[in-house]
Amino acid sequence: MERSQKPIVRNMQFKCLSLIITVLLTLSHIAVAQTEHTLLKHGSSVLTVAYSPVNPSLVVSAGDNGEIKLWNLRNGTAATLGRHDDTVNSIAFSPDGRFLASGGDDYVLKLWNVKHKHLVATHDHITDRLRSQVKAVTFSPNGKMIATGGRHAKLWDANTRNEIVTFKHHDWVWAVAFSNDGRLLATGDNRGQVTVWDLQSHRVVTQLHADSEAVYTVQFSPDAQILAGAGYEGNVKLWTVPDWKPHGTLTSNSTISEISFSPDSRTLAATSHTSIHLWTIRAGEHIVSLTGHTDWIRTTTFSPNGSTLISSGIDGTIRIWDVTSPNALNQDMVRVVYFTPRDRGIQPGIWKKLETLISDVQLFYADQMEINGFDRKTFTYETKENGSIRVHHVKGQFRDRYYHTDTANKVYNEVAPLFDTGKHIYFIAAEVSSEFIGEKDKCGVGGGDWYEKDLSVRIQGGRAVIPASGTCFEGTYGVVVAAHELGHAFGLEHDFRDPTYIMSYGVAPNRLSKCAARWLDANRFFNTDQTAFNEPTSIQMFTPSTYLPNARNFTLQFEVTDADGIHQAQLLVPATVTDPAPGVKLHSCKNLNTQNTTLEFSTPILTTRQTNDIALQVIDVHGNIRRQNYTLTVERSPLSKKNADVNRDGTVNIADLVLVASNFGKTIKSTVRRNPDVNRDGIVNVIDLLLVVSLLPDASAAPALYTQEIPSLTTTDLQQWISQAKNYDLHVDSSYPDAEVLKRGVAVLEQLLATLTIPTETRLLANYPNPFNPETWIPYQLSEPAGVTLHIYSVGGALVRTLALGHQSAGMYHNRSRAAYWDGRNEQGERVASGVYFYTLSAADFTATRKMLIKK
Repeated sequence: MERSQKPIVRNMQFKCLSLIITVLLTLSHIAVAQTEHTLLKHGSSVLTVAYSPVNPSLVVSAGDNGEIKLWNLRNGTAATLGRHDDTVNSIAFSPDGRFLASGGDDYVLKLWNVKHKHLVATHDHITDRLRSQVKAVTFSPNGKMIATGGRHAKLWDANTRNEIVTFKHHDWVWAVAFSNDGRLLATGDNRGQVTVWDLQSHRVVTQLHADSEAVYTVQFSPDAQILAGAGYEGNVKLWTVPDWKPHGTLTSNSTISEISFSPDSRTLAATSHTSIHLWTIRAGEHIVSLTGHTDWIRTTTFSPNGSTLISSGIDGTIRIWDVTSPNALNQDMVRVVYFTPRDRGIQPGIWKKLETLISDVQLFYADQMEINGFDRKTFTYETKENGSIRVHHVKGQFRDRYYHTDTANKVYNEVAPLFDTGKHIYFIAAEVSSEFIGEKDKCGVGGGDWYEKDLSVRIQGGRAVIPASGTCFEGTYGVVVAAHELGHAFGLEHDFRDPTYIMSYGVAPNRLSKCAARWLDANRFFNTDQTAFNEPTSIQMFTPSTYLPNARNFTLQFEVTDADGIHQAQLLVPATVTDPAPGVKLHSCKNLNTQNTTLEFSTPILTTRQTNDIALQVIDVHGNIRRQNYTLTVERSPLSKKNADVNRDGTVNIADLVLVASNFGKTIKSTVRRNPDVNRDGIVNVIDLLLVVSLLPDASAAPALYTQEIPSLTTTDLQQWISQAKNYDLHVDSSYPDAEVLKRGVAVLEQLLATLTIPTETRLLANYPNPFNPETWIPYQLSEPAGVTLHIYSVGGALVRTLALGHQSAGMYHNRSRAAYWDGRNEQGERVASGVYFYTLSAADFTATRKMLIKK
């Protein structure tokens, strides 16, 4: 049987990790540094660029329009070398700069003469007797061979243009790279493997796991010491050559499509969503993040002399960055910022006051670390050349009154874009006349940012915001406030086990707990020689997530693994109403010195609450912080289900809800056969309604039945019940319903409210959020029952997805529990690309279309 001669097609997938902001401070982003750069506009998405190895003013670019452009950097002009019939994925110069190889989605490898601007040869990329797209091309160091990646990897003779060998893979090959001596070829594939091949024997030398999904880029360092690979997960894995031992992992927060070593092999650059990250190879130290691109960056490479870095991407621009003096401080330190609103001047003597304050806080930590047996370790703050403190003055955009509310967020959102906040801690003194941070008596806010991977990962930097005058700033109490908020920036949570702890609320003498001192012993800001490499941490909880109420024994058990070595683990639990502040607090800590361990924490106190949001937080020996969050809930008592069957007919249904609703607000003093007081607390209230509603067999059908069974029900009743349910404190007593009961009950009540409010016309409304990534909700309303279908189209009119919503009752379908939901995927389950899309609603004779935007 002959195979169908269908071309082989594959596209890269991208992942951008959501940034999780600490509960101590809610922010919208992490700012990164800007560096001077030159901007060129290619005219379409630029997927690949290359510097000429012999002409520093010549750059070549190509992308999704198939055109290959030659750029003269002296005058910014461009000439067309040639084109492909489809997207160009990769280009590469020969070592002597005379030729350029290109590969694309038109299934061919092309070879060009650069000087004469003409096509030398075209070769079909055939694998398994099928045409395959070309995803990667590169020349060998001596210029005699070309390697390509596609459905498999291929090696070509650059002179005769004949195929030498095909290196078979089990999945797509996205990346190829020669070793510096030309004896090895590294490939990166769609299974997350880096394979190293011997080019004489054509055999596998080694296979290295680099990514859980796909490897999009591989490179050997110019000094032949390191092999690097990266891809979908956003981690750069480094191995030493030729023993292939792990050298370290560089962590990003989004998919990496290309990496590049500097010519001296000291620095590595990697693409991400809208920034380029630079790290040192020796210790993995993050140097700087370069921003300016507005969409996914697909390629980056150093110039032959290492003075500039070029990047390009989906936004259609080519940016050339001056990296001779990257905007970064090598050592992790505290940087002091003095912030003044637009209408307030500089406070007399403030520079000296800030230096005195930060020096006193530095001394406090040194004293406390010494008392706890860790020498006089403390943090470092930024200084000038003469050794005096360096204070950065930031002038606000608004008047003083504007900063009296939500002070920390407003101030930080203006400070952050000016600095690389992903690395250092920013101690910000805000010159606000209220002399508080937000509401009255709130002296400060401190914390850091997290992003979500397999577990939450703490960003290296942080911030502490305090007022620049008043009780919260001056004297001994000012030192306590600053030390407390900087403690949050160092990763310490509230610790209410002893009121004298600095992470509680200041009863003299203020001091570090043993847990806090041990934590800071490994903290990056207390160690000047820490490596920045970070191997993944895994945290697994063995304890079931449900418990019996008021249990005498309840032990949480975790297994923690980290190849770098675990320094300390902390159990974080919810604060109670008797604690000085809401949020989370430290329950206890375990000091460790191992790569793998099982931990146990005795926590019977948690079983007195209905729901507990807990976390295990771990710091490794290099100061990297990880956290895994869990939700624990009380077991649902079988008695609750029995009580919800109010009429005793053996089924929890609408009839039971009718009995509860008709007795709403009544006090039940004695046992009655049909008892509407479901939780037996003596009064029929919203909790009893929720317990019944949550057990209904079909919540979606409930609204239609409600109107038949309870004709006297009003929208006022429903609005009151919904409000009571949403404002109910789940943590008050473990006898009340859990979060899922509350969520399900509110959803049904909201469905009923919408059903009782019948619109006068059918309408299609604007989706939200818009722009969105990766999901959105599409609201609509029906004036009469109808079968509802939504069609989603690309800007070119191609059908992307059909959402068959079925027969819907008349009513409002506005909120997230009722509106149509689209997860941003096509019919094949693939995420669609950024851009404009149209959605059309069809309901009976009604049809309407609106526009929406996906922005990744």
